[in-house]
Amino acid sequence: MKKAICVLFAAVLMLTPLFGVRAGAVNYNQYIEKFHSDCYILICTDNDQILFSKDINKQTKPASLTKIVTASVILGEIRDLKQTYTIPTEALDELAGTGSSTAGLRVGETYTIYDLLCCLLIPSANDAATALATFLTGSDRQAFVDKMNKLCETLECENTHFTNVHGLDDEDQYTSAFDMTKIMRNALKYPEFKEITSMTQYTLPESNMQQERLIRTTNNTLNPTYKDYYNKFIDAGKTGFTNGAGHCLAVHAGNNGYNYIAVAMNGVKEDFDEDGYDENGAFFDVRQMLDWAFKNLRLVSIADAAKIVAEVPVRFGKGADYITLCPSGNEASLLPASVSAGSLLVKAIKDTMPDHVTAPVKKGDVICKGEVYYADDVIATIDLVAANDVKRSVLSFLGTLIVNIFSSSAFKLIVILLLGVLITLIVMRRKGLLQAKKKEYKVVDYNDYFDKKSQK
Repeated sequence: MKKAICVLFAAVLMLTPLFGVRAGAVNYNQYIEKFHSDCYILICTDNDQILFSKDINKQTKPASLTKIVTASVILGEIRDLKQTYTIPTEALDELAGTGSSTAGLRVGETYTIYDLLCCLLIPSANDAATALATFLTGSDRQAFVDKMNKLCETLECENTHFTNVHGLDDEDQYTSAFDMTKIMRNALKYPEFKEITSMTQYTLPESNMQQERLIRTTNNTLNPTYKDYYNKFIDAGKTGFTNGAGHCLAVHAGNNGYNYIAVAMNGVKEDFDEDGYDENGAFFDVRQMLDWAFKNLRLVSIADAAKIVAEVPVRFGKGADYITLCPSGNEASLLPASVSAGSLLVKAIKDTMPDHVTAPVKKGDVICKGEVYYADDVIATIDLVAANDVKRSVLSFLGTLIVNIFSSSAFKLIVILLLGVLITLIVMRRKGLLQAKKKEYKVVDYNDYFDKKSQK
């Protein structure tokens, strides 16, 4: 297995998202025999590295993954989750005739907001979704939906739009697997969200209308009795299903400092392992991706900011003829466990290296690009920066400036023009002097002299 990983490693990591230039997503799809979802993604939240992916920006129906956004709006605006709310008629009338999954809430029944969130996220109850929305924005359902869409806009979800709070199919309600990782990550910042979505069951306390009762999760990846789906590192998640959306799942899993969000959408339900029972494709795919990642990947340092990679000549440098280059930072990437940092090499890309740089240069200035090699293959592209400051030498700068001026074509042209003007002026002046001398000679007419003498 390790040998196979190393052979394929160079090919599949050429698009690893790293610092400097982020080229795309690592794709380990080849290591899983078969996927059963239309769209899926596994992303490491420690460094935003995408490991498994297919059609992650495709717009698809979210089903009850919608409730992650509904819960996020509530958790973002309501601080006191112990406050109670009595469910009004309009909150339940909205679901009449839909055949929705519910928690059996009743008009006039009173629960805490926390209880309603548990109903929303554990058994995926649509009546809890409408009740919570009504609690926050009253009968103006569009006002709550606008808050959902505003949140997604803030999270830079480019392929997401909501029209309802529960996830029933609607032509204008859609999201993508990649957007759902952003939505899930935002929801996980609320401790209550992670707490609730990690539960396999919850005891709903006695209300003013019903006895205490147990509600159970729809997320079987949390339950060890479901061996086809269970991953012991999954600690939060939300399911979804409609006829239009298929089976959907978004989870978080963490172990030993490694954290992942996995999303699978539009999964089929079939008997994959021929055991006589149909399996949930989204659950199956999420477990496969997480199992493989936790077993085979680890963070490896791909570049050391203290390591000199190359050098470039520097002009006008004070006491320095060259500037040394190093990676822009200490960065790590998820790589197969058999790969060590010592087997990686960083080289400057010649086409991006300047012939020289001009002082002053500041430490950290980006000079060119570099490539990270494993064996003879490029696995990442990074920024190379100046390893230290280089000040400008004033004398060197002025001396070179003077030499450049005197040796420049422009200067030579100016000299030629000035010489031309000077010669012209000299010629013109000489002509002027000749004319002036001619005017100094007085011509004597002796005829006039004799005429004047005879008249006397």
